[in-house]
Amino acid sequence: MSPLQMINRYLVRYRDLSGATLEGCVYASDAMEARDLAREFTAELRQRPNLIRAILRVH
Repeated sequence: MSPLQMINRYLVRYRDLSGATLEGCVYASDAMEARDLAREFTAELRQRPNLIRAILRVH
């Protein structure tokens, strides 16, 4: 299996500090990597990773 076949699209759903639900998509090899990428790109998640509500693999 080539490395490109092992990459999946993940939807990361989280709440901001006001309680609004936001979503972002990342490409990662697993859910943990998707969480790490979402934290890297979003300052709120970097400071408060418990704001993440769901990490869903999208087909």
